[in-house]
Amino acid sequence: MNGAIAFLILLSNSCLNRPAMALSRNAAKLMIIAAPLHQPAKRFMRNTKTKPQIINPKKNKPMKSTLNRTSKQALHNGSAKGNQVITTSPVKKDVVFEVVLEEGMTCRPFLIVYEKGIDARGLPTTKRTVQSKSNTGTSYMFELKDQSKPLYFSLLLTGYLMDITIAREYHFEPGDDVKINVHQTDVPNIYDLDFSGRGSGKYRCQNEFLYAVETDTVKVLPEFTKENQYNKDNQLFRYTNLLYDLIEKYQPEMSDYSYHLLHADVLGNMGNYLLTNLQVKLHEQLSKKDTAGFKVLAKSFSDQYQFDFVGNIPDSVLLDSKEYALFMIERIKTKVLIDFATVNYAIVYERIKRVDNVALRDKMIAALFKYYIRLEDDNGSMIIDAISLVKDKGSLDTLKTLINYQKV
Repeated sequence: MNGAIAFLILLSNSCLNRPAMALSRNAAKLMIIAAPLHQPAKRFMRNTKTKPQIINPKKNKPMKSTLNRTSKQALHNGSAKGNQVITTSPVKKDVVFEVVLEEGMTCRPFLIVYEKGIDARGLPTTKRTVQSKSNTGTSYMFELKDQSKPLYFSLLLTGYLMDITIAREYHFEPGDDVKINVHQTDVPNIYDLDFSGRGSGKYRCQNEFLYAVETDTVKVLPEFTKENQYNKDNQLFRYTNLLYDLIEKYQPEMSDYSYHLLHADVLGNMGNYLLTNLQVKLHEQLSKKDTAGFKVLAKSFSDQYQFDFVGNIPDSVLLDSKEYALFMIERIKTKVLIDFATVNYAIVYERIKRVDNVALRDKMIAALFKYYIRLEDDNGSMIIDAISLVKDKGSLDTLKTLINYQKV
């Protein structure tokens, strides 16, 4: 399977246990290539005012603040401390979505709002269903009153056997007023979307990226050479460049919050994919007892990659991101693997404890025990320490639930 295409499906649909999601006509090919990783995810949208720009990856600008080939120092730092965010309340806190279905469509749209964010594996912690406030013909109006902060939402259509998700886990902000035109295609349960209105730039940015990737005709290079080096212009690197340029392109249409969250969510996911691929490759060298190959690969990574795209992202945005906590865990895991030729979770845990952003640290600790550490292997020592350390109520409740359920 093409690794970068598999990443796109992971980026768009990061959890197996969710309702099926519709694809656009243009994204349908991605589903064929990547199946059966996940149910496909619809992302590309048409826009009559701003047509998707097909980017030639050969002409991309040099990377500015994503996965740069620079100093190895950032890789040695297990924590990422952002700036404190300065928030200003919008004049209007209500959020309005107008969903316009193409003539002839008989299904009804509804929203799922994730009221307490989405955790590190894409699982909603608390969600509610929102039905349309009113409808005229095929136009449905949704209103979220007095929203105090940005949250994630999904747009679904009622179906005969199951509901179809056509926009998964976008983030909205207080004051958004967005019109979503839903177009049928010649493939059942496949739809094209057109977003317009106040706040729509953040959606079009991500969808233009997937469209540009699908139309990419540059020859695919393997991520690694036979000498366990990273290829200079591998596909993931080119796509990182492409995505960063798109975020910059749409920056004038986005709030500072959205601009930062796209970096934390989308580029964090891409970094996570890179790290997990590296771990697989490193374990392959260890299984072959190829110590020299392991060292060459680790050095190539350390020499070429630095994760510096979060330097100016406020702490509160990193905490809100549905991707960043998991990315940070994988980053620390990778460094532990390079340092000790094994993933020792006691060391991973100790390094997570050093993260300066306390709320993010707590979120990472909860995710570590929820998804990585089997408590029977821990003998209760680390999780008892974690319960005494963690301050965030939600993360603390997660740890207590785990320890009670497993009866450590």
